[in-house]
Amino acid sequence: MSSHLSALNEFHQQPILACQNVAKTFQVTRKSPFIALQKIDLKVAKGDFVTILGRSGGGKSTLLKLLGGFIPPTSGQILFHGVPLQGITPKIGMVFQENTLYPWLTVEQNIGFGFKVRGKQKRHYGLRVQEVMEHVGLTQSGNLYPHQLSGGMKQRVSIARSLAIQPDVLLLDEPFSALDIQLRRRLQKFLLNIWQETEATMVLVTHDVEEAILLGQKLIVVGGQPGHIIAEVDISASAFRDRYDRQFLELQQHLEGVIGEEPDMMEKSRDLAAVQSK
Repeated sequence: MSSHLSALNEFHQQPILACQNVAKTFQVTRKSPFIALQKIDLKVAKGDFVTILGRSGGGKSTLLKLLGGFIPPTSGQILFHGVPLQGITPKIGMVFQENTLYPWLTVEQNIGFGFKVRGKQKRHYGLRVQEVMEHVGLTQSGNLYPHQLSGGMKQRVSIARSLAIQPDVLLLDEPFSALDIQLRRRLQKFLLNIWQETEATMVLVTHDVEEAILLGQKLIVVGGQPGHIIAEVDISASAFRDRYDRQFLELQQHLEGVIGEEPDMMEKSRDLAAVQSK
């Protein structure tokens, strides 16, 4: 009986997504391979909001593509529900920096597109689409086309489309980086509310330190050459939901130093625990 309970507990604790000693190499030329990532060990549990922070070109978007099954690892393995990930799956949603809405479809049709391509009839998914539209504040915009929407609304539609099919994990690749600061902050709050209300599992890539702290429950710092995980930071405390809190500002300043001075990254990352504990 005890062994059965132990196995059951282990099943419930099993991460949804996991990287085990993952490396990714791109063959730039026949004689010159480029090692983008190496020695990546990462676990994403159900309900986590993980932010991946790093400089441009540091490998964070490559890591997100690996987690989504868009590209395979060169070595190591990526597990999805404990099973090796074999390419893309509708159970892992993706939101890109540039919206990928279909211009000839309305907002409602774009959100329901995932069901349509799976051969579902509208009578089976129409209610779900209406629920999602209401949830993200798009009920009055269902008949509009993408060219009639602002940049922020387009990203809300992109997020709604991914959430509609209820993926086990939602990956977001710098979805707000092209927006002005006020709109970006509104959508950050929107995304955080969606995560809290739906208990979705999310992984977001960003080069914005403030955004990584504000949204994340766990923060992964990726950098170096080849790219690797420099540090993992627990940012679940309520202080890190206030961009003007002393702890928030101290951690922000420290992380800016970590990603801004690559030669000193390993030394700086050792101080993260001290910053968090103040």
